[in-house]
Amino acid sequence: MFEPSSGSQVHDFNGTILPSGLFWTTQVPDSALTIEEGAVRLHLENVGVVDNTFLGGPGQTFSLVNIDVTWSPFGEEQHFRPGSSVPTDPTNFAGRFRFANAVATLSGFQSGFSFSSTDASSAGVFAEVGREGNGIFVNSDD
Repeated sequence: MFEPSSGSQVHDFNGTILPSGLFWTTQVPDSALTIEEGAVRLHLENVGVVDNTFLGGPGQTFSLVNIDVTWSPFGEEQHFRPGSSVPTDPTNFAGRFRFANAVATLSGFQSGFSFSSTDASSAGVFAEVGREGNGIFVNSDD
């Protein structure tokens, strides 16, 4: 989150930086992702994150966030086949994808601060759902 007039960062909610150096990610339970009647939903409650109030500096505060995103696919399924058999080649992937509309809400809280969004939609922008395999997990039948 940024101050509207100055562009100064006020809040930045992220998973912690793992010992491996992986960042901007948080492991979620398998049960958080569901597929029903073609729609895909990610629903998370009280996920522990760190709020970095100053990019790259001090001021990290433990926070909790709630995330709810539903993707509703539409249109024809698109098929992609591997362009290479070399596991490290970026064209070595296969998948099936459909365009989608996504609707999301986000809320968060920490000591002395909370926020919540209204439903936001990807209509007119871009979203898609699908299944993909890459590298050693590529399956040309996908």
